[in-house]
Amino acid sequence: MRLAGLAAALALAALPAGAAAQDVPISLNPGEVLLNVQADGTHMARPDVMTITAGVVTTAPTAREALTANSALANRLIDVVRSKGIEPRDARTAELSVEPRFEELNRDGSERTNPPRILGYVASNKLQLRLRDLSRAPDLIEALFAAGANSVRGPQFSLADPGPAERLARRAAVEAARLEAETYAEALNMRVSRVLRVSERGSFELNGDDQIVVTGSRIRRTPVEPGELTTRIKVWIDYAMVPR
Repeated sequence: MRLAGLAAALALAALPAGAAAQDVPISLNPGEVLLNVQADGTHMARPDVMTITAGVVTTAPTAREALTANSALANRLIDVVRSKGIEPRDARTAELSVEPRFEELNRDGSERTNPPRILGYVASNKLQLRLRDLSRAPDLIEALFAAGANSVRGPQFSLADPGPAERLARRAAVEAARLEAETYAEALNMRVSRVLRVSERGSFELNGDDQIVVTGSRIRRTPVEPGELTTRIKVWIDYAMVPR
């Protein structure tokens, strides 16, 4: 929380109400002083949705062979996903690529100056999964690797319905702004008379820096701890203050 533009607002109070309205799209009554307050409101909530990305990467001498091998593994991943009860709406292909691998050095080890030779092809297929029962995350990750996944990236936690958390954060932001305004008014031997304007500058969830990146074919059971998400709302509120 911080006070923005108090000096400018106090200067506006010395101008006629019409002049103040030209600079600020609000109207002040005679004797009123404009106070602009910026405040944050937050709410902590345990996430109920987790998103991970599971991928399979294959190499082969030709692009067709690389893609064929990759498609077989990708289909196995999809079968596992279905067997774990993941709904079709919660599984989508995030990336599909087939790219050549180039020779970077000459056979004698020197840097290549001529156009490089293609050594083979790399196919990659990444499947983005949304899990709505977080207790099943370790089992899902283990099953994906057993089916042939050689990379898992994530998790990203979120709320299935962010509305309640946003409403509570918004209420906290308004209460914080009101307290801030009353503190300044008391210090200036004034009182808050009315709210002139309210604006919100968006909301967002802070997911923290927790992230797992697992590669390989044999892994131990992977623990996943969702913790809590912070939903933050930022508000700007213009108040009119009058002498006590």
